[in-house]
Amino acid sequence: MNYFYDLENGRRIEFRNEGDQTIVSLGSRSPGQQQSQGSGFTTGAWAKEPSLFRHEDELILEIHAKEGSRFLRVDGNQIRSVEGQPDMGNAERLSLEKTSEESGMKPMAPMKPMKPMAPMKPMRPMGT
Repeated sequence: MNYFYDLENGRRIEFRNEGDQTIVSLGSRSPGQQQSQGSGFTTGAWAKEPSLFRHEDELILEIHAKEGSRFLRVDGNQIRSVEGQPDMGNAERLSLEKTSEESGMKPMAPMKPMKPMAPMKPMRPMGT
């Protein structure tokens, strides 16, 4: 199961659990353009769905792993793991949406190799 939250200005944060890894992607969409960057973090397998909070200008993702909670901090375009529970003061809990489909911001397929160029025809001698 994939989870996402739509941010302002066409941006989106998505996350999913793959074994012991939590994959977090930040993406933006605008007409004719799509950008995405992702990071993987070793958090352990999820015991239940994650929680997302907004605290001041950053997002805090709480992963409820079987071994206990793990926290990831999203500040601008940076995603990093946090040791211990961060100070969340007056954090606002955000409602997550679920999707069973793979990330809506899939990376582009690699380009196929180009065909080799045909050899050049020999040049005519100069001055004749």
